[in-house]
Formats: sequence, structure tokens, C-alpha cells
Amino acid sequence: MGPRARRSIAVVLLVLAGLLLPVAVVATWTARTVSDTEAFVARIAPVASEPEVQALISRQLADQVTAAVIDDRVAPRVGEAIDQLAAPEPVKGLLRDVAASLGGAVESRVQSVADKVVAAPEFQASFDAALETAHSELVATLDGDAPQGAVVTEGNTVSISLATVANAVRAELVSAGYSFVDRLPELQATVPIATIEQLEKWQGYYSLLKAMVWLGPLLVVVLLSAGVWLLRDAAVSGLWFAGSAFLALVAVTVGVRSAVGSVTEGIADPLAADASRAVVATLTSTLVRNATVVGVLLVIVIAACAYVAARRRLRPSTAS
Repeated sequence: MGPRARRSIAVVLLVLAGLLLPVAVVATWTARTVSDTEAFVARIAPVASEPEVQALISRQLADQVTAAVIDDRVAPRVGEAIDQLAAPEPVKGLLRDVAASLGGAVESRVQSVADKVVAAPEFQASFDAALETAHSELVATLDGDAPQGAVVTEGNTVSISLATVANAVRAELVSAGYSFVDRLPELQATVPIATIEQLEKWQGYYSLLKAMVWLGPLLVVVLLSAGVWLLRDAAVSGLWFAGSAFLALVAVTVGVRSAVGSVTEGIADPLAADASRAVVATLTSTLVRNATVVGVLLVIVIAACAYVAARRRLRPSTAS
């Protein structure tokens, strides 16, 4: 093999190793954060204090209670009773206005209690328990299974069900004097994570990244070692490897940030979209941070290799 062919093959191997490095970083993050229940809960748990998430859960639960009580039970009966009154129409209209005002007062009170529950310190424990329950089914969904149980579909949106949180709100409403809540159908609280279309893409990425958890780092080491051996120049090898890895890492980081920004596409409810963005941004924050650290290290490697290569080139002219 001639020197030129040897060098060309070495450069190709080094560039491939550099391009695979960000894949290995993302795959490792996936294994340690997404696939592991304890790490997943620890990573996502802080979103329980995010105003967008609290507002979404509070509104969902309050809406369900008021809809079940006022819209489905009280309002029809009151309206029917008013219609049966032997009274002038203006009087009936006034009574309807009074009934609507009372309904609004109840709705406001229920919303206030729900807000209080999600802002209480105990809410975090309920949120963590719900995440633990949902995690195994979320992983199964990413593996390609149809969403079920704690992972639910609502229209075009895929959400994590937080039944534990809903039960905590129910108990608080009952203790606050709203005993009728205990007789209502099961309440639901959900946090959206993606649309159906986005979930299908994530399932493909997840399958690939799982396969790359061990294969990715192994390929990087093998390709890098082969490239350095063929090129027989550590400084130049480092430049090719670190340079290509840095460019690929920038592309991955930009892609992750773009994915976080586009996760709300297709989620019509603005409050649900804000909550979804908060969840995904929190989940991927460690990935972005790890990528930044690796990027800084690569810049240091590039600078060191460039310095060594430049100094070696200047040495003959200095000696002469």
C-alpha cells in the first residue's frame, strides 16, 4: 500500500471515528437517563415545580371536577327546575344568571384547591411516584409497543398519566369539604411529551441508540486506533479525529435544541405545549451539558494537536 493510499484510508477512519463520537455520547446518555428508572425520575422530577406543569395539572383536574359536577349533574337539573317554574321569563332568566354565578363560584373554589395541592411540598412525592409507575410503560412505548396504561394518547398527543397526583388532589378536595368529589369517576392528570408523529420518530432513534450503547464506543476506539496506526502521526490524527468530532457534536447539539423547540408542534393547547416543552427541555438538559463538556475537551485537543504539528513544521526552518 502506497503512502498516499495509506494516508487516505487513515483520514477516512479518523473522520468516521470522530463522527461516531457524538452518537456514542447520546447513546450513553440514553442508557443512563432515559432507560434507567431512577435516573429518569431524578431528571424529570424537578419539572413538578415548573409553573407551566403545575398550571396544566391544576387546570386539568379542576376542569374535570367542575365538568362532572356542574356541567353534567347540577346545571341540567337546575335548568330543568327553572324551566318548570310558573314564573315570567325575565324571572327565569334572572334565576339562570344566579345559578351560573354560583357555578362560577364553585368552579373558582375548586380551581383554588387544585392550585394549592400542586403548589404544596407533598405534590413532589406524588409526582415522583407517578413517574416511577409510568417509566416502564414509557420505555415499552419507545421500544415500539402501543401506548397504554400510564402512557396515554389524547387525540394527536402522547402523554404520561399521573394518576397518583390526581388521587392526591381528590383527597385534598374531599378534606376541604367537597365530599361529592369522592363519588366522581376517576380523575386524570396528564403531561404531554410528544405528538403521535414525533413519537414514531423517537421510537426509531431509541432503537438505534440502544444498539449503539456498547457498539458506538467500541467502534470509536477501533477506528481511532486503526487511523492513528496507519497515519503514524499522533498530532495530525488528533486534528482529523477531534475536528470531525467537534463538527458532528455541534450538529447534534443544534439538533437536540431544535427538537426541544419543535416538540410542541401539533399540540393545540398552549398550556399543554408549554408543559411539554418544559419536560423535554429538562430531560435533555444533561445531554446538552455533557455535549458542551465534550466539546470543550475536543477544542483543547484540537489546539494541542495544532500546536504540536505547527511546532514540528517550524523546527527544521528554525534549525537552519
